[in-house]
Formats: sequence, structure tokens, C-alpha cells
Amino acid sequence: MSENIVLVQALAELAYSIALADGELEEKEKKAFNQIIESELGKSAWTAKNRFAILEERITPNVEQSYKFAMFAIKMNKKDFSPAMKQKYINVIERIAASIEGLRNTEKTLIDRFKKEVEMI
Repeated sequence: MSENIVLVQALAELAYSIALADGELEEKEKKAFNQIIESELGKSAWTAKNRFAILEERITPNVEQSYKFAMFAIKMNKKDFSPAMKQKYINVIERIAASIEGLRNTEKTLIDRFKKEVEMI
């Protein structure tokens, strides 16, 4: 799947914010992110993995910053943000959130917020 690079990076930002929503980024979450991104994005996975690594190693934004960047990128690239891509984003973030000890309330809140906001795009 070949997609808009900005949207793939936005997915990484969104996944990062979901993984960080419970207060810390666990090694298991990083591993789950890599596996899930590989299975969902195929050849485009490297872009998301790279962005996730940069966020973790160099930028370390907070949950809200990551979320807002992702939403800004999606809105600015909405012509490429198809219903299929929207569903893929939801699948990815739900799988990442559920990958470690199930879905936590903070993660669910952020996912629900995302679902509500993307419906308006």
C-alpha cells in the first residue's frame, strides 16, 4: 500500500499518543506498534516506524501534542484520507491500545475522540 507520507507519519503520531496515553511508553507497546504497522501498512511501514522512533528518541512530545499533530496532518491531507484509510487508522490504534493489558480508559477516551473528530472530516 503506497500512501501519502504525511498521513503515514500522522498515523505514527496518533499511535504514539495512544501508547503514551497511560503515562509511559512500554517496550511491549513499541514491539506491538512495529508488528501491527507491518501487518497493516506493508511497504509504507518504514515511514511510520521511522516517525515513531524519532518521536521517542528525539522529540518526545506529550500525548496532546502528538494527537494534535496527527489531526492537523489528516485535515491538511483530507483529500487522500479515504474511508478505507480512516478505518485502517482506527484498526491500528485500537490494536495498539489493546496489545498491552487490554484497553485502558485513557486510551479509550483518546480513541473515541479520534473517531468523533474523523467523522467530521
